[in-house]
Amino acid sequence: MRPYEERRATRIARLYERAEAKRREAAALETRASQMADVIPLGQPILVGHHSERRDRRYRERIHGTFLKSYEAGQQAQQLARRAAAAESSRAVSSDDPEAVARLQEKLAALVAEHARYAQINKAVRAKDPRAALAALGVSASLVEQLLTPDFAGRLGIPGYKLTNSSAEIRRLKQRIEQLTARAAAPEREPETVGDVRIEESENRVRLYFPGKPPEAVRADLKGHGFRWSPTEGAWQRMASEQAWYHARRIAGAPDPTGGRARRYRHGTTATLRLLALGRRCG
Repeated sequence: MRPYEERRATRIARLYERAEAKRREAAALETRASQMADVIPLGQPILVGHHSERRDRRYRERIHGTFLKSYEAGQQAQQLARRAAAAESSRAVSSDDPEAVARLQEKLAALVAEHARYAQINKAVRAKDPRAALAALGVSASLVEQLLTPDFAGRLGIPGYKLTNSSAEIRRLKQRIEQLTARAAAPEREPETVGDVRIEESENRVRLYFPGKPPEAVRADLKGHGFRWSPTEGAWQRMASEQAWYHARRIAGAPDPTGGRARRYRHGTTATLRLLALGRRCG
């Protein structure tokens, strides 16, 4: 498989593994909670006023909490499994795919042909003999009846909103093809170093490499602007774009070209960053 397909398969497999791990965790917690509940005789109430009341209440709360954790783990397992299944069945064209432009061009050609077909059908519907005109286009008899039956708004043929949506999707695909083509033709960006942070672009990702774990405020800033931690790469990354580079430089502490104050990264300066953020809010 190509590297892109390998990464995609690895991502799907990882989601399924995480889902299975959560299912096992949910089952183990449910078993543990059931075993804890079996200690209490069936129907045994809390003995109010007895010296064991407080201990009994705490124990029952632990049982409830364990069942709740089991339920939450089961919900997380279902969500991960849904994400894995959706990723596996997805036919969307990823920008990471080296054949993305070719695939988008195929989709565009099919969509343009479909749009032209819609226009031909609507022209035939307006003909003097619409049934004969539609039959000449190869439209089946059952579909002819549907096209010539007014809908709830009294419209015949292909509704106008379908043509509008089709035109919008054609424009979107053309713009995306232009963007991907321009990006492929652009020269490779050189890595940059800002203070102790290295910024580079690779595999359609902008990545920040810190010398250690960034402070909490920096991590919040990264997450707030689309960067996610990649254990495989050992870096914070997001999809490559001009915005990604802007925020990467800003978070690393490069001077702001707009004239704003840059917030330079320094390992272990969480308190300082919080004071800077507070000062900006107050100012």
